Amino acid sequence: MQKITTTSAILNTIISTLITACILSACTPAKELSYFQDLPNTETVNLPSLPKDERIIEGAENLYISFSAKDNQAAGYFNKAGGNSPLANISGEKSESTTAGANTGNDYLVNDAGYLEFPIIGKVKVAGLTAEQLKQNLTKSVAPYLKDPLVEVRFNTFRISVLGEVRTPGIHTLPMQRTTLFEALASAGDLPLTAQRYDVELYRDYNGIRKIYKIDLRKTDVLNNPEIFQIKHNDVLYVKPRASAVSRENTAFVTSIISLILGVITLAATFYFNK
Repeated sequence: MQKITTTSAILNTIISTLITACILSACTPAKELSYFQDLPNTETVNLPSLPKDERIIEGAENLYISFSAKDNQAAGYFNKAGGNSPLANISGEKSESTTAGANTGNDYLVNDAGYLEFPIIGKVKVAGLTAEQLKQNLTKSVAPYLKDPLVEVRFNTFRISVLGEVRTPGIHTLPMQRTTLFEALASAGDLPLTAQRYDVELYRDYNGIRKIYKIDLRKTDVLNNPEIFQIKHNDVLYVKPRASAVSRENTAFVTSIISLILGVITLAATFYFNK
């Protein structure tokens, strides 16, 4: 009976040690989970202003375009999705089909070649322009047909992907013209405790240029770098799990196996010494 008690005590000690080690490995200093750890300890931190990001129109882009003028009926013809227009008699031309860019009402889809097509003025190259540049070009194009034309151009969607160790990974569509790194992380529910704050990867394929940026969210340099802080349409953020989180999962699995083995040994020892 003494042998059984001794054996059980040893096994319990081993199991307790393993559990304690797992608990200790799960503990992480709060500072390691903070953003921008090198900020000065002052009530106010002044940051330099960042240049305004002008988003470039690309193929397969969805745009909202609206025409208005003193004569709203005449302006309405330009807001229609292609087809023949009474204004065609004024210009002496007929508008072509909308194969260069599908649109419905004021929503226009840029085709892969970077073109849109409008009544009267026909095909317009839009890829590579900003919304403001396209607005100016369209205003000039409709000026012969509309008195005091006003053109509004804006992007309908802003899409980003946030993958890896975040609360809600996936593709997120934001109702805004531009966004920041903060808003991108917030759209994915921010980072859990198991997420790595350093070596976050930003994949960008924008305006024909492909890049991968390495981001350390513990450093204030992120706030001053417009290429990183200002997120672009179709950017992909990948957040890696912390090494301790992976090791905890592995430790938990190993601990469960060891506990099972020790339980079997304890049971076998009990039967053996009770013979």
